[in-house]
Amino acid sequence: MGKYFSIKTIFKTIFILIAIILINYIIFSFAEAFSITSNDFFANTNAIAPDGQNDYHKDANFYIKNKNDEEVSYVNKSHSMAVIEASTLRVLSQENKDVRLEMASTTKIMTALVVIENEDLDKEFTIPDQAVGVEGSSIYLKSKEIWTIRDLLYGLMLRSGNDAATALAIATGGSVEKFVEMMNDKTEELGLENTHFENPHGLHVDNHYTSAYDLAVISAVAMQNETFKIIVSSKMYTVKANSSHPTYYFANKNKMLSLYDGANGIKTGFTKDSGRCLVTSAERNGMQLICVVLNVYDHYNASALNFDKAFANYSPVNVGNQGDILQTLQIEGKNYNIALQNDLVLPLKDGEIMGIKCFFDINQDLTTPLSDNSIIGKMQFYNDNRLLFSANIVNMEEIDDIGVLRKLSAYTGEMRVSVENGEIKQIFSFDGSGVTAWSGQIN
Repeated sequence: MGKYFSIKTIFKTIFILIAIILINYIIFSFAEAFSITSNDFFANTNAIAPDGQNDYHKDANFYIKNKNDEEVSYVNKSHSMAVIEASTLRVLSQENKDVRLEMASTTKIMTALVVIENEDLDKEFTIPDQAVGVEGSSIYLKSKEIWTIRDLLYGLMLRSGNDAATALAIATGGSVEKFVEMMNDKTEELGLENTHFENPHGLHVDNHYTSAYDLAVISAVAMQNETFKIIVSSKMYTVKANSSHPTYYFANKNKMLSLYDGANGIKTGFTKDSGRCLVTSAERNGMQLICVVLNVYDHYNASALNFDKAFANYSPVNVGNQGDILQTLQIEGKNYNIALQNDLVLPLKDGEIMGIKCFFDINQDLTTPLSDNSIIGKMQFYNDNRLLFSANIVNMEEIDDIGVLRKLSAYTGEMRVSVENGEIKQIFSFDGSGVTAWSGQIN
């Protein structure tokens, strides 16, 4: 009996050992197959591309680094990015730039822009109960505290306070609902087709979305506002104590301000539904770029790498200065000069030659007389029938004849710009009724 028991025990032991080995082998195999981090997945060149385009990754412009410090590109439609030049909105690199995704707290870029454009920043506002205890990130507002709009904006953009977003919405719009309408009105004004807001802070809700390109445009417009630019580029801010609250010290959550040379904004974002989002602005050599990444785990590294490529591959080419005369109309013996409102900088690659068609887009609701230096419309610049960028145009003399504007709307032009070995060449001409208005070359 003892001998039988010993043999049985030995067989049981052998069986258990074999089972353990097999189980470990199976677990290891599954781990190898499925324990892929976000970086590892995109490093796999055999990954299935969206819509069955198995070579999609070959043309990707969106770079990160994998665990082996190798540059790899994204191929997954649930992630998106865009890098644009801020003054022209020219897209320098992109991946799924028009895909609608959640954007979390990067929503607050539009919130801040709408507030700054519509509020007195030094106005004091008493915090309502509705803005207290809002879910998510907070600056811990208390009911009946008195804050200035400016201080709340710093709490919004540096600390990502959802309570600050709610307070600002009520202060500016009278209610959160009315303020969201203002946000969507601004979206429509900017001509954005892939953005819709449901709240001022970015917490998950159905039908709240943007695209990487749309968010880049919103950010570029916001960065044209000096107040916005000062706020989002600040690493620290102190809210002075008053009778209703103590002193607050806000440190900016955006690590790019310290990690990337030239970074000057803008906003981080994260929810479980959106993933990690980041909008960064950076300026080098007089060229201001905006980078947006949505649902990217290594968002800082991804943004830095795509900035590096854009700054390395593109140089700012000055194609027009503030006050440059674009067109002179002669009507009934009077000259009317139309000029650029601001400097115009176009990012170009070395050796790139860009041919651009230009059209005057005159505001339809203008009435005469128009005082000098009024914004009368935009110059729209197209490349391959795609709107590349636009620039405001102004009249240099008073216009008292609506016929001037009607005639101006018929004028078109062409611009050819190139960079050859660092030398800038530019030909800029406009035609109206078959007559060349001006032609020249700048080296």
